Amino acid sequence: MRPPAPKPPLATSTYNQQEPRPEKPLLLLASSRAAKLSLGCPLLDRFLSGGLPAASVTEIAGESAAGKTQLCLQLALLAPLSPLSSSSLFLYSDLPFPLRRLRLLAPKSRPDLLDHVLVAAVHSPSDLLSLLSRAQHHLAHPSRSPNRLPIRLILLDSIASLFRSDFDASPADLKRRSGLFFKISAKLKELAYRHQCVVVVTNQVVDVVEGNTGNTVAWSSGRQVSPALGLAWANCVNTRLFLTREVDGNGGSVKRHMKVVFAPHLPERTCEFVIRRTGVFGVEPAQR
Repeated sequence: MRPPAPKPPLATSTYNQQEPRPEKPLLLLASSRAAKLSLGCPLLDRFLSGGLPAASVTEIAGESAAGKTQLCLQLALLAPLSPLSSSSLFLYSDLPFPLRRLRLLAPKSRPDLLDHVLVAAVHSPSDLLSLLSRAQHHLAHPSRSPNRLPIRLILLDSIASLFRSDFDASPADLKRRSGLFFKISAKLKELAYRHQCVVVVTNQVVDVVEGNTGNTVAWSSGRQVSPALGLAWANCVNTRLFLTREVDGNGGSVKRHMKVVFAPHLPERTCEFVIRRTGVFGVEPAQR
């Protein structure tokens, strides 16, 4: 068991199987009426009916190099330019924070966008709960400085990293882990609803063992994978987006897809996207 890490300051500037869909997600405002954050690409925005909704928790699941962190960085830079006109709070558990990539994505004409991205490292579930409680104070009492936009985007990259250790398969630990899932999701939904925030959480994947049922299953990089943390966590988010990638064995090109697994305001559907130096962009069907 690793020793508890020191608490960081709040922030510094810089498919087949169906899952249960909750009929009344906790503290969920109707997504058709909620503000939405653009992904910076008309195709992806159209695919998601306008973008990611406020007052809701969206999970982006996928294997390593699927594009999860890229999307989060892109959203962080778009928040000040969007109708939300907000700063973002980027909580990261996968060290180190990709600062170099964030700077590359920032438009050269708008280096000030980096000042609206607040980052903080998260080392454990209890550390996350503590940071979210402290963030609540900042959301309720935003800075009056004209140079600081209010926080209306919260990004957590990633939830699975917080549960890699300190838990085993014993019934007591499984119960404790599920309890932490519900505490974390309740706090995220509370912040999303009370302050009309867009909340995005990334999740990693695990290989599907024969006989696994109930959770999302998809093919990615030639193997069957499922979002980590199981059904207990799946029931803690309002929307799940699954990113997959397939490498062409001949030319070595990579095809990436984003799938809406479940959402209260979207049907299940899939679109292709690419990652370029300038960001993440959707692909028109005719271009495939």
